[in-house]
Amino acid sequence: MELRHYRYFLAAAEELNISWASRRLNVSQPAMSRLIHDLEDELGSTLFNRERFGLALTPAGEKLLVYARQILDLSNEATRALRNEPTAVPNISIGFIASSLSSFLGSALKSVRVSYPDYTVKILELSPAEQGKALRKGQIDIALIGNPCGAVHDECETMVLYEMKLEVVLPAGHRFAGRKRINLKDLHEEEFIGYSEDSFPGRNQTIITACKVAGFKPHLKYRANSLVEVLAMIGAGTGVCLMPADVASLPHPDSVFVPIREKLEPVRFTAAWRRGDERPIIRQLLDRLKSSSTK
Repeated sequence: MELRHYRYFLAAAEELNISWASRRLNVSQPAMSRLIHDLEDELGSTLFNRERFGLALTPAGEKLLVYARQILDLSNEATRALRNEPTAVPNISIGFIASSLSSFLGSALKSVRVSYPDYTVKILELSPAEQGKALRKGQIDIALIGNPCGAVHDECETMVLYEMKLEVVLPAGHRFAGRKRINLKDLHEEEFIGYSEDSFPGRNQTIITACKVAGFKPHLKYRANSLVEVLAMIGAGTGVCLMPADVASLPHPDSVFVPIREKLEPVRFTAAWRRGDERPIIRQLLDRLKSSSTK
């Protein structure tokens, strides 16, 4: 087994697509496929399940992914040491959506910086879908994504940081905007603003499920790509939406948040990280996120 086997495997594991991985390494697709097959034969384990639209890591592949990253990191560190190059500054990257920064992420980061002053901490505002892709590719270490679904739920470790209620968000001039609470069923004739599945997978289903409890199916006429876009559309009178209560921490001119009378399932805000990443800074940051979010 050679280092190139690990490089090819890592590219395939992060891209989950042979064609994309081969482009990333500037090699032919047949060469990439052949080397992956050779690696599987040598290890005596299937590393990927070949699916219709790409690849999926097997349990053996997930285990190898942890070691592959460590082996390649050590190889790069050895090269720098022999060339008398400065050691790279350790870093940790966190993906987030805007509401988490304003509510609890800031205090958690301050605490971790005290314990790990040599680390560079990077934060990237990404949609939940973008965070899932970045996490699998090793571009971020922790994703703060709300309700996990799809590949993130199946492939990563997750921790529920807190639960929150859904609230109705209305234009400020709406006839129900002055209510202290609202019956969700009163909105059965309204046009709802939904989310792009490419950015917020599963969010539309959350809205549909909540409205089903109230006895109707919402008319999701529009699709937005971000929380800020949803709030802007509501403020402009385009429609209404159901959003987690913590989104009210973002600027929302000309729109109001109204609690719902019906008893609905809470929205779970979740952190996700790669399986096998057992660095102490990861565990401390997760613990701090958990404690900060419950204060």
